[in-house]
Amino acid sequence: MKLHAEKRETVGTSSSKKARADKKIPAVVFGKEFGSTPVLIDRKELEDLVRELGRNAVFNVDIDGKETQVLIKNIDRSALKPEFYNVEMQAITKGQKVTVSVSITIEGAEEVKEGIVTQALNELEVEVAPADIPNEIKVNVETLEIGDVVTVADLVTPSNLTVVTEDDTTVVVVAAPQLEEEPEEGSDVDAEMPQPEVIGEDKE
Repeated sequence: MKLHAEKRETVGTSSSKKARADKKIPAVVFGKEFGSTPVLIDRKELEDLVRELGRNAVFNVDIDGKETQVLIKNIDRSALKPEFYNVEMQAITKGQKVTVSVSITIEGAEEVKEGIVTQALNELEVEVAPADIPNEIKVNVETLEIGDVVTVADLVTPSNLTVVTEDDTTVVVVAAPQLEEEPEEGSDVDAEMPQPEVIGEDKE
């Protein structure tokens, strides 16, 4: 897929508001051998591309007739509406590796009969060639028991990438369920509660 973009003649809050009103998204393309270039892209084109290829997709952007291969580095969403607000795209040069965040997917949690499975890390930061970016990193937890912890060092990742996230970072933990304490037999809960004072009542 390919995005079409046009160079922005003006920048700033007012011009960005006007662009969004015209269903355009303010964006910037930057890279080691590519000067930072403010552009405007069609909102629907970007939404369709991200929906089909994902956030880590590598694609071409056509800026006024000149194509450049890019990767989405950051997308800001509107706080008031479910739509994209600003986009940063990194221009990629031949042979260059990029640092991206890849989603971590938990499998087999329903097979854990005892304990509560909690995912502590949702994304793994990796360095990889653009063509080799995985869609996700999977971790199977079905054999885990209470007290078990999975760290980044335990993840099985493709050999063509380098993990940037620290090895000792916790990914998944299985904890014992918390039991509610029952009142001791024979204790009178109501008796232990302080009685409200009646205003205006005569005191002896």
